[in-house]
Amino acid sequence: MNLKVEIGSLFVSKLKSGALFDKYDIDVSIDELENNESGAKLKYKFLLLSKPTNSKISVEGIVSILGSETEVNKHLEPDEKNIPKIVNSVYQELFPLFYVVTKSVEIPCPAYKISQISESAPTPVISTHTPEELQTAPKEEPAAQILEPLPEEPEALEEIENLIERQNVSPN
Repeated sequence: MNLKVEIGSLFVSKLKSGALFDKYDIDVSIDELENNESGAKLKYKFLLLSKPTNSKISVEGIVSILGSETEVNKHLEPDEKNIPKIVNSVYQELFPLFYVVTKSVEIPCPAYKISQISESAPTPVISTHTPEELQTAPKEEPAAQILEPLPEEPEALEEIENLIERQNVSPN
């Protein structure tokens, strides 16, 4: 079985900097374009809207599942949370993109796993530094101003590293 995720379009926007963030609501659509003995092609669209409304991430494209009918059907069946397994697979392929883009645009990154995406998230650290301040020595801030627990970040980075390592290992 081989999975190929192609990105056709990506749209990211934010209304204002430093807005509060609770969670992302996600809307996913998967439509079958073709299905034959060598695999299936599906059109996907992920739309993530922050709550309260401030940021929007939209990505769509084509995912190809190459393999037998049994392998294709295995990816189309639901998991324990009733989400088709192909949705999770595509989301995992897109997550590194979400991570880089959201950090660049300075909006909260969605959850690493799609099943956790609509759960409330901790409030992110809000940067109040201007670009000139970033070039000088950092100011010490009281611990009370840190809004996000620090232990979660290394875990997310570790998961990204594992994801990248798995994709770079040849099956041969």
